[in-house]
Amino acid sequence: MADDPFAPLESWLTQALAALEPAARRTLFGEIGRELRKRNQKRMSRQVDPEGKPWRARKPNKHGRVRAAAKMMKGLREARRMALKSGPDAVEIGYSGRLGRIASVHHFGSVDAVAKGGPQVKYPARGLIGAPPEDVSYVRTRIMGALDPARGI
Repeated sequence: MADDPFAPLESWLTQALAALEPAARRTLFGEIGRELRKRNQKRMSRQVDPEGKPWRARKPNKHGRVRAAAKMMKGLREARRMALKSGPDAVEIGYSGRLGRIASVHHFGSVDAVAKGGPQVKYPARGLIGAPPEDVSYVRTRIMGALDPARGI
């Protein structure tokens, strides 16, 4: 999982966005955040991480069967649970509170209890939220469109 895919953009981005009014930046970042949230939800629905690699399959139970073919992380990919915070200076997509802890365990692969007081299990890393090159390209295009209204993006 990449460190900061937006680092190359930051130097010129700060200066370029200063030309926009704070309200216009807030609106732009809100639109970008909603689109990035949708893209992350679609990736989660396809069961792939932000780098395009498929998630590890579920482990078989003690009887050797794998739980039904139901998709993983159904609750975490819902828009109402995937928090979106946008302002005139930034946009953030993520989880908070209990969901944040659960998402962190699955995203980074960690040990956690299956249920309160239940057995401890090592969960494999399954990337949930990220910014692959196509998302970075979308952000760049969207910002350029906002800075140049003639492009009409």
